[in-house]
Amino acid sequence: TEDYVLPQSDDSAKRIAEFLTSQGIRATFKVVGEKARTLQRRHREDVIAALEKHAVVYHSNYHSWRVSPAEFEEPLNWQDGVEEFIRREEPGVEDIRRIFGRMPTAYGQPGNSWCPEAQPALRKMGIHVYLDDGEQIGLDGKPFWYGGILNIFDMKYINDFRPNDDWTNIAEVKANFKKAYSALSESGGGLISIYFHPCEFIHKEFWDAVNFANGAEPPRSEWKLPPVKTPEEQARAFAFLEKFVEYMKTYPVQFVTAPETLKLYPDRAQRRPFSKQDLSEIARNVRPAVSFQVYRNYDLSASEVLWLLNTYVSRVIQKEPSNFIALHGTPLGPS
Repeated sequence: TEDYVLPQSDDSAKRIAEFLTSQGIRATFKVVGEKARTLQRRHREDVIAALEKHAVVYHSNYHSWRVSPAEFEEPLNWQDGVEEFIRREEPGVEDIRRIFGRMPTAYGQPGNSWCPEAQPALRKMGIHVYLDDGEQIGLDGKPFWYGGILNIFDMKYINDFRPNDDWTNIAEVKANFKKAYSALSESGGGLISIYFHPCEFIHKEFWDAVNFANGAEPPRSEWKLPPVKTPEEQARAFAFLEKFVEYMKTYPVQFVTAPETLKLYPDRAQRRPFSKQDLSEIARNVRPAVSFQVYRNYDLSASEVLWLLNTYVSRVIQKEPSNFIALHGTPLGPS
């Protein structure tokens, strides 16, 4: 939910939110900080109220206007990069909290502008889920913990539910959903991530491509409105979403928001008491290549393995109690 240039995108977001509410579904609306401020400036309390019935999370402060995260992080070292992310993005987080009345506990980057410094910065800001798509990191097309943040990223099937240019491939998308549902059911269940932009239901070209392509940064006075779809084209786009949602509801699926995934995919290593026997097994499983370890009831990152084993050795040397060691948080690796 990002387009703060084309006014009609406000009504599109409202329509989608109200439709999903009527279907008994809470979705995740990733709202750009400037979009939230624009809704407030336009006195669109009706749009804000419609979105508030769902999970409103954070989608960067300005998105494509001004420099993006990967760009402003590129020349910085690790610690400066973490602090710079907070400096630039925390005002947007606070505006989402102020306008929508609650803390946005998930984040997704603008476009493809991913950077690793975001993970510890988000933790410091109280954001615990990273929801987006890209190829920078991933783990078997499933949710995974990275840097102490639950990442729903590079998910399998995510591109199987996208509309074609004229939004006429609903039969293909339904077939893709049926195939994904069957495959996940056979493997014991799983998560499907599906995304749309409210603006794409009403425009012919993205708001930021019209104004900020190739690094352009015109002043507001020179911003251009993207061309809009015809009423017939818009009706076909909204019908695509409505038919798709109604089709998914014919399956015994659970619709969840980004914050709710924390309950589905908890980090079971945290606060777990590790015994000497556990630590011995962990030590035996260390290999020359730096990697994570997978166990029946929990997983450990490389930094967690290092911290647990070093803590045990330290306690033995110091003659401190070492029967059980609990993990509190994921340490960051050396910068």
